[in-house]
Amino acid sequence: MSRSFYFLYQFMLLALLPFLVIRFLARKKTKSFNEDFMVRFFGYSKALQKENKKLKKNIIWIHAVSLGEVQGALPLIEQLYKKDRLCNVVLTVTTKSAWKFMQNYLESEMFADLENFTVEILPLDFPWATERFCKCFNPTVLALVETEIWPNLIYSCKKNQIKVMLINGRLSSRSFHLYKNLRRFFMPVINEIDMVIAQSRNDSVRFIELGYNKKVSVLNNLKFDVSLKKNHVVNGLWFRAQCKKKIVWLALSTRDGEEKEIIDCWRNRFSPEMDEILILVPRHPERFKKALKEAQLAGFSVDTRTKFLRTEGVSSNPCPSILIGDSIGEVQMYLAASDIVLIGGSIKPFGGQNPLEACLQKKVIFFGDYMFNFQEISNGLINESAAIRINRYRDWFAEGSEILKDKNKSKCFGDNAYNFIRKRSGSSTKYADLLLVDQRDINSNF
Repeated sequence: MSRSFYFLYQFMLLALLPFLVIRFLARKKTKSFNEDFMVRFFGYSKALQKENKKLKKNIIWIHAVSLGEVQGALPLIEQLYKKDRLCNVVLTVTTKSAWKFMQNYLESEMFADLENFTVEILPLDFPWATERFCKCFNPTVLALVETEIWPNLIYSCKKNQIKVMLINGRLSSRSFHLYKNLRRFFMPVINEIDMVIAQSRNDSVRFIELGYNKKVSVLNNLKFDVSLKKNHVVNGLWFRAQCKKKIVWLALSTRDGEEKEIIDCWRNRFSPEMDEILILVPRHPERFKKALKEAQLAGFSVDTRTKFLRTEGVSSNPCPSILIGDSIGEVQMYLAASDIVLIGGSIKPFGGQNPLEACLQKKVIFFGDYMFNFQEISNGLINESAAIRINRYRDWFAEGSEILKDKNKSKCFGDNAYNFIRKRSGSSTKYADLLLVDQRDINSNF
C-alpha cells in the first residue's frame, strides 16, 4: 500500500471510530458485553489469554466472517481434528450470530471435549487492536475464508511473522468490480498474502486481474464437503411425522418481502382438503415475527417451529397450514422434513443462498435467476439437471406439483443433486493437509 493510501485508510478508520463506539454502546447489554467491547476495539481477548496456557505451538488460526462462511469452514476444521486430534485451532468470526452458532455447535458436536479449540470475535481493523490480538496467541498461520482482505490485520500478521493464506477464495462480480475500482489501494495489500487458493477458475482469474503477483491455485468449494448431521435428520423425520402431511413445501432462507408473496401464492392454491403444509424459514432471526404476522394476516392457521414442537420434542399443537421456522442452525432438520425446496433470495435480487445441503439430502430444488452469490454452483446444478430455475413464486408451486406427481422424475432430480455435490467433494482434506504441514514448507507442499 502506498504511503498516501495507508494514511488515508487510517484516517478513515479514526473518523469512523466514534460512530462505531456509539453504535456498539447502543446495543442491548449482555453478560459478555464488556469482553466483546475489549476484543473488537482493543484486540484484548480474555478467552484467548485464558486458553493461551493450554494452546501449544503451531496454532492454526481460521477466520470466517459470518454464519455462511463458518458452516463452509466446518468440514475443514473437522478434518484437521480427524488427522491430528491434538492440533491447536483458533476460529474467529465477525458476526454475533456466527459466534452463537459455534457455541451451540461446540456443545453438541465433535468439538465438545476439545480443550485445544477456541472461538473468538475478530477485532475491528484498527492497527492497535489487530497487533495486540496477533500477539495474544501467536499463531503460525492465518487462513482467511473466502474474501476477508483487511489491511491492518494482514500487516499485523506479516509484522509478527504469521503466514497468511486466503482459502476457498471467492470474488463475486459485485465485489470484484469494487476491488478493481480500488485496485491501486488493494493490490499492495493482497500481495502481502502468502498464498491464494480460489474455489473456481473464474475466481482465480479475478484475483490475478486485481494484481496478485503469485500463483493462484484452485480447489473445489469447501461447501461441497458439507456432511449430514444425523441428529438433525432424525429430528427432521420426526418433525415431518408430527405434521402428518403428504407433501411438505420448504421456502428456505427467505428475505424481506418474499414471505408475503409466497403466502399470496399459497392462498391461491390452498384448500382445507389439501394434504400439504408450507414451511417458511426466514434468513434473519429478527424477521421471524414479521413472517408469522404475514401468515396470520392472510388468514391461515399458523404456528412456529418452537411452539409446534416443545423442547422435549412433543407436538403440542394441531398441524397448521403454514409453519414458521424460527430456529437457527437447523437447516438440515427442515430439509429432512421436506419434499421440495425453494432457495430464498433468488427470485428477487438478493443473491440467493447455498443450495448444497439440499443437494446432500436429495431434494427437488428450485431457485430464481438471482443466484449471483452462488453463480457457479447454481449454473452447474441447472446444467446437470439437478435443479429447476424459475421466474415467479407461483411457478414453484405449479411446476413443483407436476414434478412431485412423477416419482421417477422427482427421484432423478434428487439423485442428480446428490451426485453433483459428491463428485466435487474432498477439498477439506487437501486444505487440512496443507495447514498441518510445517508452514515454512507450505508452498512446496501444494
